[in-house]
Parts: sequence; structure tokens; C-alpha cells
Amino acid sequence: MRIGGIDWRRGAPRWWVVTALGTAGLAAVCCLGLVVQEVTDSDSDDGTMLLLLGLLTAGVLWMVCGVIGLIAYDNARLSLIAPLVVALAVALFWGELPAHLGWWLSKGSLDRAATECVPSETSARYGTYTVVSVEPYEGGCLFSTGRGWLTKKGFAYMPNGAPQPKGEYDYRFEPYDGPWYRY
Repeated sequence: MRIGGIDWRRGAPRWWVVTALGTAGLAAVCCLGLVVQEVTDSDSDDGTMLLLLGLLTAGVLWMVCGVIGLIAYDNARLSLIAPLVVALAVALFWGELPAHLGWWLSKGSLDRAATECVPSETSARYGTYTVVSVEPYEGGCLFSTGRGWLTKKGFAYMPNGAPQPKGEYDYRFEPYDGPWYRY
């Protein structure tokens, strides 16, 4: 049997081929969604959980479908697509490529906004980031992305260096890029 240019030794049934490709497709869509959320510094915890649930579902389907494909149909090539997609996404996140891409696409817009630092409580787009508030802070400017539960809350432009925290609950700045910090 020949499907999509692949010769099947034992004639893998169509349901298995569709399930294997569907699993790989689901894994790819979920990984792409997570990459896009990282590039845009999105604060959608619900979206992240939904994407992780989809990825978990793809993993369970892959374990069942992959074992069937390896044992019953002697077909490892199609079974390896989903884990290769996930491995590629893990490598991208490990190297922080999505975060660096988002920063590269947004830095010019944030630089222009930081020179004026007009206080605002209205959401606005700066490059790929949605900034929910802008506020002056000790000679610099804070751009809050609304995150902060598991990750950093936003970006800080501090041309004279970051101030030291005054108390336990004060902002803590980590160097990011030149006069830019994450907090």
C-alpha cells in the first residue's frame, strides 16, 4: 500500500495513518500556539492550559498509536513525526528563540515609547507585545504585560541602571538588554 509517498510493509490501515498524522498535527498546532504565546509575551493562562492539554492529549494518542504502529505494522517513520515536532519545540524554548524573536520585533517600538514614558492604563501594542500599563518609575519606565504568575510581569527601561529593591514586595529587576530589564 502506498499513501502519501510512503510504502507500508504490512498495509497499515487508513484509521492508523489518519490517527498518526492527526496526532502529529495536533502536536504541531499546540507547539506552534505555545511558541506564538511566548513571542507575544501573552498573559493568557487559559490559552496556555488549553494548549498544554492538547499537547498532553497528543502525547497519549501518540503512545497508543506509536506502539500499535511499531508492533503491528512495523512502521516507525510515521510514528516519529509527533515526538520530533515536540522535540523541535522544546529545543526552540530551551534556546529561548521565541522570547528573543518577540524582543527583536518589539524593541524599536518600546524604545520609542520609553523616551517619552507617557503614563497609561490602556492596553496598547508595542511590536508583538500587548502592554496593559505604562508608568514612570525612579528615572525609568515600566511596561507591564499583565503577566506575573509564573513569569516576569513586564519590561523596565532604566537608562541609569535598576534601583535596588527597598522591601520584600518591591520590584526586582533582572538585566535583559542594555538599559532594559525584566521585572
